[in-house]
Amino acid sequence: MRKPVAIGSAALLLTAGLASPAWAAEAPTDVQVAWAGDKVRVSWADNGDANEIWTAYPGTGLVQTSGRTAVGGANELLIDRSKFFDKDRVQIRVIARTADGQNGPSATSVEFDSRIPVYPIIEDADLLADGSVRLGRWTQPAVVDTNPGDPLDRPASDTYLGAQVAVPGLPKERMVIPAGATSYTVPPRPRPATITLYAGNEWRESYLSNGDGPWLERKVQVGTMAASFVVPPMGTYSVQLGITTTLKTNLTNFSPLVQLQARPNSAAPWKTYGRYDGDVREPFDTGMASLGGRQYRVWVLPSKKIEQSEIKLTPAASTSARSSNTIAKIYTRGIVSSKVRAGRMVGLKVQVQPALDMKAALQKWDGRQWRYVRELALKAGVVSIEFRATAPAGTTRYRVLTPPVKVNGLPVLATSTSYFTLTVY
Repeated sequence: MRKPVAIGSAALLLTAGLASPAWAAEAPTDVQVAWAGDKVRVSWADNGDANEIWTAYPGTGLVQTSGRTAVGGANELLIDRSKFFDKDRVQIRVIARTADGQNGPSATSVEFDSRIPVYPIIEDADLLADGSVRLGRWTQPAVVDTNPGDPLDRPASDTYLGAQVAVPGLPKERMVIPAGATSYTVPPRPRPATITLYAGNEWRESYLSNGDGPWLERKVQVGTMAASFVVPPMGTYSVQLGITTTLKTNLTNFSPLVQLQARPNSAAPWKTYGRYDGDVREPFDTGMASLGGRQYRVWVLPSKKIEQSEIKLTPAASTSARSSNTIAKIYTRGIVSSKVRAGRMVGLKVQVQPALDMKAALQKWDGRQWRYVRELALKAGVVSIEFRATAPAGTTRYRVLTPPVKVNGLPVLATSTSYFTLTVY
């Protein structure tokens, strides 16, 4: 620091009784900038004046006050690196303050840059079987040093890249990606989770900005997925079994791939019989034809959707197994005619799905139970018979009962029709 000039007693006597003008400030000199830990140290030489320190951005007209020093104070100031903008050209200006508080002459440092790395944009990500997330690719244009060799430059190796994981209710977790890596795997973390990338250097970290263009961000949203479904306990052969599936996830505008799977029993492997675009907003139909008793489940495949602002990932999910039995589908025309004189012939036609050769039974109601009347020998699921209407007169209820069968190894239960009547007079 320069020493104030000493004034002799004779000079004081000569000026006694005269008004004292404000001291004229002298311009500081030798403004230097250097790193002091993670702060920028500004130092200068002056005549003991008070000073105001500006951070200036040449070519933009922008300046900001970074601090002040008092008369006789230290000729240095530590400035937090976060006070600098993301700019190619920066100067520190030290301005001498006059005794009446006005800005006087100034001096500036050499130009330096405070550029930070470009925000990395995640291009692809996958949720792996163990729950980890592989960030397979990202783009990050290099920062061009337009002012190489300035006093605040550091080695390029000081620039770093990292991943941040945010799980609701837990502290954010940061992971540094090894230098030169082109992919990175985030270990399994609770879901839902949000993964973002950041880049940093000696100045600051870049989370959003892609440089001089618009601000961009692409997150990886690792969502939850749960599936439930409703399966009717009984279906009719060849008729659609109304299975309804519901998906629950924390993500929106998302349609995972869904499979309906079935198997004969718990010892058999699952096979896929239906494929659907899942709906996370409301229940949706995942039905199929009932072709025999078996177990069902809904399997949700691991899914990915890449959007401009995020990549959505969900894990595989499955319902528990649910069983549904199958009964035969029986068509009958009833007895033709259903009202006849005793002794007349009447007809009956029966058609059954599955269309197998089988022995069904014609039964009648005796007022207490169903009793066997005669055999119905179906060929490929069809039989037509005639029989004689016998006394006594009155109305009798009849039905058809098919036996239990197997179709392609799947059971179809014994099935009876609703009753039909024959009136004899």
